[in-house]
Amino acid sequence: MGVTTATVKEFAKLLYAMARSDRDNLLCCMGFTGEGKTCFTYQLCKEYGKISKLGWDVNNITWGRKEFITWVNGEDPIKGNFKGQKPEYSAILFDELISAFNSKTWFSEDQKRAVSLLNMCRDRHLLIAGNVPSMWNLEAGFTTRVRYLVHIPIRGVAWVFQQESNPFNTDPWNKAQNTKKYRMGKNRPYKLPNFLFEINYPDWEDKEKEAYYQIRNKKRLVAQEDIKKDTPEKYTKIKLERDNLIKAMHLVYNISQKDIAKNTGIKKSQISRICLGIQ
Repeated sequence: MGVTTATVKEFAKLLYAMARSDRDNLLCCMGFTGEGKTCFTYQLCKEYGKISKLGWDVNNITWGRKEFITWVNGEDPIKGNFKGQKPEYSAILFDELISAFNSKTWFSEDQKRAVSLLNMCRDRHLLIAGNVPSMWNLEAGFTTRVRYLVHIPIRGVAWVFQQESNPFNTDPWNKAQNTKKYRMGKNRPYKLPNFLFEINYPDWEDKEKEAYYQIRNKKRLVAQEDIKKDTPEKYTKIKLERDNLIKAMHLVYNISQKDIAKNTGIKKSQISRICLGIQ
């Protein structure tokens, strides 16, 4: 049996048809750093822009939640300010999804807003593509909405998978089954239940690569500063709530520090410091 293959253009046509049919159009591309995730998603979005007749270039790549939210929703839609909003049927590329939808920063207000906006992406028929070393490190609110998963095993090759449409399956990505079959198949995906097709794609053009690096070096710094401002404040609030709860469990409800440590996974020495107010 031959390998099912497709071109970047054919995949872009499929994604555009999905947008026109009023369905979720969320794609996640994963693989080791430096293997060519951005190279692939860049070319895919570029072809998509030709099909949609909206055009596409590096200025449609973002690294930050705030810019992503503005591109989807506008600056202040409640007040009727839609400045910065991308046109309907646009393609948006989020180059480092881990900075926006990390499962460990679920408490971030910007992250909550970004997840809630996924419905708006469908309403506005947007293609959202994103890159990350591993999709499984992203929060469930994002990964459950991903329709197509792309893995880059080596430069120039993309394996495309899709969620299984099975009303009785609680894991439409079949992670356990795919892991076993992938190993049995000598690290080839072609017989996996979620496999769709393989795409071979060329390397960057020199001009495009240079333009990408220029905008990445600028936008990435802005996104990192936004994360620094947001995370410590939210973490401090959650830590205070946690400490107050532990104190109440021990001092009000007389639950031993040992039992608290056992049931929370927090070290007993840390529980003691929290109860003494020195943590």
